Amino acid sequence: MKIVIVGGGSIGTATAARLGPTDHEVTLVERGEIGTETTAASAGMVMRAAVEPTPFDVGLRNRAWEAYQRLFEESDLEAERIGTLYLAETPAYAERLERSAATLAEHGVDAAFRTSDELTEYGIDPTGFDGSTDFDDGQVPDEFAGGLHTTADLRCNPAAVASWFAACARDAGVDVRTGVEVTDIRTRDGSVSGVDISTDTNTVTNTTHLDADTVINAAGPWAPQLNNTVGVSLPLAHTVGPMAELECPSSASQDADTTRSNSNPKATPFTILESKRYVRPGAADGSPAPRRAVVGEFNTGYAEESVLELDERDLPDSFRSDAPDVASLVSGFDDATITEEWVGYRTVTPDGRPIVGETKVSGFVVACGLTGLGITLAPAVADLVADAVAGELDREHLERVGPERF
Repeated sequence: MKIVIVGGGSIGTATAARLGPTDHEVTLVERGEIGTETTAASAGMVMRAAVEPTPFDVGLRNRAWEAYQRLFEESDLEAERIGTLYLAETPAYAERLERSAATLAEHGVDAAFRTSDELTEYGIDPTGFDGSTDFDDGQVPDEFAGGLHTTADLRCNPAAVASWFAACARDAGVDVRTGVEVTDIRTRDGSVSGVDISTDTNTVTNTTHLDADTVINAAGPWAPQLNNTVGVSLPLAHTVGPMAELECPSSASQDADTTRSNSNPKATPFTILESKRYVRPGAADGSPAPRRAVVGEFNTGYAEESVLELDERDLPDSFRSDAPDVASLVSGFDDATITEEWVGYRTVTPDGRPIVGETKVSGFVVACGLTGLGITLAPAVADLVADAVAGELDREHLERVGPERF
């Protein structure tokens, strides 16, 4: 079988690495460079934490987690255990986090609910932000009602992970092509027959055709556009993820040793507010830089027909002005200033789960809608794609993540 994978981010490369050792003839095409689009514009976390997950959701993460454990043990890729802390700004959300901790613990995740008084152990002031903080959107937490803490969550360089998957795919015989854009997917009698691709070389555009029995849509935010080429309509929407790297004065950073997480499980974790802002200690590339932190917004809410043009990369002024105050939530990051800023896009679904499986067009398989969990779920999604290609995706997964569930 000839397979073309569209997209060289974490999902596409993990899928290529998974399918490479099979008997299929696999080609991966990426319009830019491996891992430099949505994958690079992420917090770089492999997360065990989740808010009100079902046993199915935990199982999917556990499947990916086991693959990552092998990856980081057997490769020279670096990942650091910093954990995750969800913070409740309301009693109702605190109750949800407490239920979440119980569910995660029941399924083998080192998770616990922490009361407001216990948050100081993680460098968090339970009284929230000081009176000088005045967010433009009015979302100012006066105090924190508790938190969900997981210890094992990993911080890594997401682009490096995608590059590793791509290297494994090449070693297994996959034809990995970069600087190649899919301009059309051809079908015949309701089945995929191939893709048209273009390559720009010295201002000259070369258009060629690749025969394909199966095309896998792993194009991230560009997945809706690719779906449209074959007349497939799925409930995918975009959210904007503004992000900034901040650096604090060396005197302040002495109070926050963000590199000690392997020896001290209560060092400052990846911290996510109920209002969706987050602070991830360390540099943008995932390295453990004590004076730096990444601030972002984890917006994953689905809004019907919210499909963007994906060409807006300017940071909102309100986010830029608020970012230093958000960073100050973590002990030691007072007076931090922005050193780098960027915007990423997430592709979200109504139920928060990815869409994986063959569509109504025979041979057109989707692996999209990761809802901000591309890095976290990549190996598990790759396994599901392999099952879908083989026609072996079981009933539970068809019902939970398959495209026909909508």
